[in-house]
Amino acid sequence: MDAILQKLNAVPGVVGSLVCGHGGVPVACVFPPLFDTAIIEGVCSAVADPAEGAMNAAGSPELIDFRYGDGRIVVKPMHDAFVLLLCTKKVNLGELTISLNVAKAKLESCMAAPPAPPSKGVAGASNLLELPVCHLADRTKGSSFEQFGMAALTPATVTQIASFYKSEPFKKLKLTNRVNGVAGVFPVMVVNESDSFYDGKIILCSAIEKKLETVQGDGLLVEIA
Repeated sequence: MDAILQKLNAVPGVVGSLVCGHGGVPVACVFPPLFDTAIIEGVCSAVADPAEGAMNAAGSPELIDFRYGDGRIVVKPMHDAFVLLLCTKKVNLGELTISLNVAKAKLESCMAAPPAPPSKGVAGASNLLELPVCHLADRTKGSSFEQFGMAALTPATVTQIASFYKSEPFKKLKLTNRVNGVAGVFPVMVVNESDSFYDGKIILCSAIEKKLETVQGDGLLVEIA
């Protein structure tokens, strides 16, 4: 589900997204790390609460659009669940609706499928920080780390990693694909991207993506090398 939500988050104007199941309980959530989990859960409960009437006010709505001064909350009902997206006020609702219609079918299929057996994963993974993969929308901005085979981090992500491992500043990271166990040690550089979308993620050049066999949204185990 996270991979589907990552694609929704790539729509211009979308800040974060989640799938909320029966009773207002989030079952998948892809938001920037600075967002308070309790607040997100509270929004889900409010939307799902029959007493509030949000989901039943218009019968069986195709889409619910809550508009505020600085942003919007868009809700796409599904069978016994819904997708909730936090957006900027300038989000293109037409483009988002098309993406939501595609995502709805995939998400409903995921929710209907039997739970997958526990993954063997990577030994010791529970003690490691896991961050999702992403790449710059405009690859030309990252020409330096593309050329030299580097991973890039925003200042917020550097702080997150250093705090997790209680470490001093670092220059290299060991990155491990959680699914296939492919790993490598790579130099890192700090990029001052103003878009908070990149916080809490590992921005990879195409060469590292290929080596680790990852795509945008995959989880990487991160260790300071």
